[in-house]
Amino acid sequence: MAKRDARCQQIFDALEPTIQNLGFELIDVLYIRENGKLFLRLLVDKRGGINIDECELISETVDSIIEQELQLRNHDYFEVSSPGLERPLTEAKEFDLYAGQIVEVKLYQKRDNKKVFTGELLTGTDQTLTIIDETNGETIIFELKDVAKIARTINFD
Repeated sequence: MAKRDARCQQIFDALEPTIQNLGFELIDVLYIRENGKLFLRLLVDKRGGINIDECELISETVDSIIEQELQLRNHDYFEVSSPGLERPLTEAKEFDLYAGQIVEVKLYQKRDNKKVFTGELLTGTDQTLTIIDETNGETIIFELKDVAKIARTINFD
């Protein structure tokens, strides 16, 4: 479900095994221009969240792969960060990583007179996503082709 251009996919494929060996998940690679500067940004996480020291460890570990193996030297900034709470979930491995957390599922078309469902993420694959609806406790399975956006959310109850 994640859509990366060829360069970002190449970077992702080269770095993912090393990052996994450190005990983290590489969520995405962004190679983007912001305010006239080129950023190479790795979005990483782990169950329970990631901290600044862990981001620093990842940065130091993969820096040589980026410069020597991938020969990437034209970016102005290299960052390793958490994907953030509101970033859409796009792949099955993210569904596994965030299982047990509260998510908001927005649909393209109404289902049971609703387009937005909130509940605990149970599981997901490349085709489906399953949550426990917070309003009635029902288990709901969504076809991903019907889902516009899935994102983690905070429950203030």
